[in-house]
Amino acid sequence: MRHVVGSLHRLNRLTISNVFLIDGGPGDRWLVDSGHRLERWLILRELARAGLRPADLTGLLLTHRHSDHAGNARFFQERFGVPVHAHRADARILDGSTPRPPLRAGGTWHPVNHVFAAVENRWPAPTVRIERTLETGDTIGGVEVHHVPGHTEGSAFYRHEGTRSLFSGDMILTARPPLTLRPGLCFAYPGFTSDMAAARASLREFHAAAVPYDNLLAGHGRPLLGRARERVMELLERQRP
Repeated sequence: MRHVVGSLHRLNRLTISNVFLIDGGPGDRWLVDSGHRLERWLILRELARAGLRPADLTGLLLTHRHSDHAGNARFFQERFGVPVHAHRADARILDGSTPRPPLRAGGTWHPVNHVFAAVENRWPAPTVRIERTLETGDTIGGVEVHHVPGHTEGSAFYRHEGTRSLFSGDMILTARPPLTLRPGLCFAYPGFTSDMAAARASLREFHAAAVPYDNLLAGHGRPLLGRARERVMELLERQRP
């Protein structure tokens, strides 16, 4: 477990996607995303190394429904009783009440896109009961919820006021897809995004509202500490049509 800032921590040794811990002490410990099923044992090991049992978790906040972020949600819920929370639009898909749209490998052609899309469609995140469906303006686990549809229907930002940090899921990344091995600030990747026009509009609308944040904790890549909003605004300006 690596300390990021304040009460925020990043689980070590995960390579598929990031999982973060908001540690407000007993009764106030939250995971942001649950990682991929292939890395479940690493997540459990990192929690144990921090002296935590999964049952110590107060809840799980999902940034979106893809299997690399929601893949262990049902495991934590069924095995340890951890409540799962997600934005309403993705919650309807995660709980099985709305059909799951197939992921299409759009955007710039890359063979990895088609492999990842096929894997996501064949092995999506298992259906899971959502304890509380979230909307913009809700607060939970010390964060504010902001709906930013585009990457998925229910993609969400979680802004942690205490540390002025933004959990951005896959809407803003600090590593470059499709393999996210190279560092670099970028936006939702077309190859795995449901609606790129909606994603761009969501990002511009969120930043036009002047929601303050200093640090960016993305779904892929290392945390960006300091001047994060300024750097994202610069990127938005460069990509303006």
